[in-house]
Amino acid sequence: MKIGFIGAGKVGFSLGKYFCINNINITGYYSKSSSSAEEAAEFTNSKFYETIDPLIMDSDIIFITTPDDVVFEVWQNIKYFNLEGKIICHTSGSLSSKIFSDIDNSGAFAYSIHPMFPFSDKFNTYKHLKSCYFSIEGSEKYLLEIKNLIRSLGNPTLIIDQDKKGLYHLANVTVSNLVLSLVSKGCEYLVQCGVDRKIALSSLMPLIENNILNLKEKGFINALTGPVERNDPSTLKKHLDAIPLGDLNLYKNLSLSLLNLSKQKHPEKDYKKIEKFLGGNNQ
Repeated sequence: MKIGFIGAGKVGFSLGKYFCINNINITGYYSKSSSSAEEAAEFTNSKFYETIDPLIMDSDIIFITTPDDVVFEVWQNIKYFNLEGKIICHTSGSLSSKIFSDIDNSGAFAYSIHPMFPFSDKFNTYKHLKSCYFSIEGSEKYLLEIKNLIRSLGNPTLIIDQDKKGLYHLANVTVSNLVLSLVSKGCEYLVQCGVDRKIALSSLMPLIENNILNLKEKGFINALTGPVERNDPSTLKKHLDAIPLGDLNLYKNLSLSLLNLSKQKHPEKDYKKIEKFLGGNNQ
């Protein structure tokens, strides 16, 4: 199948290059920014389209790789073209294929195909996509073909319920963006201890990296360490005395989640004191 891209940002660049180096036929790019589309086409050795209709004509699959709030606008612009038999997809993690309203009347088929990976660099991210999962959601018609296309690249896939896309995206954001927020808070606490801001991150990085490695190798329960797991309320009290007031509820809620894991790891321990200390249910 021949793949065309509407949108030439980081995701469009990266996916196009990744498909290209894996011998998937790329027709080319159209974008509001002609210079971006031209640059993406050069990067992927494909075609730059000055107008959108020939790209649609030349492509079997159209990837809309624009920001989320532009996907519906793009669909409204292309839905009246001849789309018979075409596969129309976007790469948003939060939007479902429902965004392509009335697509059944066009003879095309709607999908959401989301690479579970942070696209931070349009020229280099493609080099690291081999390890990522792709989630797929949409019409049954070509679901298996799309799944096989992604798997032919060497990537595993997840089939997602259309009505669960919000929860699915929350899972992605929790372990990526929100983790960055937590790391930032940890660094800020060190800065308040008098540590240089640049050194703060580098000093915490071995702790972060080894924790992730332990999680990958051992799973949540066996990777668990710290004062909640070892049932140490005196250390928790020191934390609560030191923490900025605005972070207090966050700390308690995250610690209560750790407590649930700790109970699974040590069913023989009595965690009632810790639970009461954190404001949880100690019944």
